[in-house]
Amino acid sequence: MGAIAGVFAIVGGFLDAYSYLARGHVFANAQTGNVVLFGVRAAAGNWTSARETLPSILAYMCGVAVARLLRVRPQKHTFRATLTCQALELLVLLVLLFFGRFVPDICAVSLIAFSAALQNTSFSSIGPWQFNSAMTTSNLRNAVSGWVQLAMGETDPKLGGEAIVGSVILLCFAAGALLGGVCTLRLPTCPLLPCVVLAAAGTLLTLRQRERRLS
Repeated sequence: MGAIAGVFAIVGGFLDAYSYLARGHVFANAQTGNVVLFGVRAAAGNWTSARETLPSILAYMCGVAVARLLRVRPQKHTFRATLTCQALELLVLLVLLFFGRFVPDICAVSLIAFSAALQNTSFSSIGPWQFNSAMTTSNLRNAVSGWVQLAMGETDPKLGGEAIVGSVILLCFAAGALLGGVCTLRLPTCPLLPCVVLAAAGTLLTLRQRERRLS
């Protein structure tokens, strides 16, 4: 499960870098960033630019709602809905990989935000430890909180896992953002190709995990 979480954290960072650099300076995952961008642009009187952040926010909300309607319950080790959500994200990325030049920026970012919300909502824990593959503030909080409490002599074994999971996911997200930035700037004809490969690998790992649980 840890490997799957790491892969999708890389995907999350990659997609935010791609959407911001190549799709109108709007985030696909980090809706906190979009809310801030909306406020800053609106305050400057640039309402046209401010409105460009709204489709991503709304699409992300819809993705969360759909994932909940699918009754995703990772704590019960039900992988079918999780696989469905991951497959939808992979499908969206494949469509954008091959036909992205024909898709307007607002539509592309909205599709990514919707599919990322599905994936993130369906897979948000590793055992007892929560993580977020779409944005990293909570991972940073968990990592720092866990390490500080351990340094102060806390003996709760859960703290070690919390610190490690938060740190690893944080590093994976940062690595994904770096990779996404490099690919977007240096591979303008197919910047999403590495992300598609990673999302496919994560989906296959989830499928393999599900088969192990069923066997």
